[in-house]
Amino acid sequence: MNAIQSERLPTLYEVLNRQTSAPVDLWSFYTYLTQYPYAIHYLDFWIDTMAHLRLCKDYIRGIRESVVEWEESHEKTRDSQIDSQNRDSKGSLSSSLLLEALMNDGFLDFEDSQRVSQFLQGQTDSPRLTRLLENWQQQAEPDVNFRSPLTGLVDEFLKTHAQGNRKAQITSKQLLNNAQNLINTYLRSPLESPRYLINLPDHMRDSAVQLVQIEKRHDPDVFEQLKSIAFQFLEMDCFPKFLTEVALHNLHDDITTTTIKTNSEKYNILRRKSNPFSQYTSLARIALGLVFLWLALWLGYVLVFLDYSRGIRATTIVPFFLGFYFLWCGIYRVDVLYALCGVTQILVSNELVSPRDLEIGLNRNSINHRLGHNAPFFFHVLGGSSRLVRVRHPLIHTMLKRRGLWCLFLIVAGTAIFTVIFSCVPGHRL
Repeated sequence: MNAIQSERLPTLYEVLNRQTSAPVDLWSFYTYLTQYPYAIHYLDFWIDTMAHLRLCKDYIRGIRESVVEWEESHEKTRDSQIDSQNRDSKGSLSSSLLLEALMNDGFLDFEDSQRVSQFLQGQTDSPRLTRLLENWQQQAEPDVNFRSPLTGLVDEFLKTHAQGNRKAQITSKQLLNNAQNLINTYLRSPLESPRYLINLPDHMRDSAVQLVQIEKRHDPDVFEQLKSIAFQFLEMDCFPKFLTEVALHNLHDDITTTTIKTNSEKYNILRRKSNPFSQYTSLARIALGLVFLWLALWLGYVLVFLDYSRGIRATTIVPFFLGFYFLWCGIYRVDVLYALCGVTQILVSNELVSPRDLEIGLNRNSINHRLGHNAPFFFHVLGGSSRLVRVRHPLIHTMLKRRGLWCLFLIVAGTAIFTVIFSCVPGHRL
């Protein structure tokens, strides 16, 4: 995290690209959205479409690397008998020359998302490449399952190259299958899609289904508009609420005490024994604070009406302090000790892992989420120690510390006022 990022709250783009640290990392945002099934579907869709984009880029990278290796091998065997045997296959030579031309003209730039989409759609925009492609089509029939003859050419070249080098390559069929999985998972229908996206424009949904299922397209542009809508929804509706929770509060209820279900997909989180401070963090503190305040008032009145000395009546400072501590911490949802020690609670225990977390590569056991069992004893008493993480974002750490100091001021002020009242009021034995 650079100096500029530490002076402001992170953006959604930084969180999704894993450029932030706890408690505003992707794992924390993901677990926050598990409380809202339809919202988590949008985040899943964004993650999966980005994974599809990376797969497409890896596909282009594999083509580029194969062409480079073929060129090196071709140079080494130019005058040898092996080179002459390679030239016996005219179709193979034509396809190699065509892919070489694609690379030289910059169409195999796997870092450029627009170039990747253009190549996967067969848009070469070059007379020379068009002529080479027409020559290749006269010699080899492309795969009829794809709308672009380039896909058949590339698959043929990669298959031949992989056999020769015993190296697995991504094929266009795999890209098409992945695109179809995205359609089946998110866009087909509420009954058929386990993570169906609601409130999407019907024309965009139907267009994506048409492009993949009918036209057999699998380039990233198919999902680009839907991915933008998902990002805007997360950015405008979900992310501000998430930042408000993590930046202004360090007490959160444990959502793993119940099983979370989202349509047909089940986050299998086992029910475990937990104390009220973990399951109902703020409410339990408020209730305990009221109990201590009742005990303090009861003790104060008993000492007054038994005519004890003012020095003995000053002992009410202990229950008053505990009562106001838990009361104000529960109301503000900011624990003073957590704030001063620079820790905060997350929604899910670090010890629990769901299959979906492993699928998208979320690692809650990273350095951002190591504290629980090493926490001081009083943290265990307050509950939720397995959900404690260090606040590694400087601005959030400062904000929580300021709110913690404000709560401490209210605690000390309330304790002082009530202790002075019950210590100074004249005693009278009944």
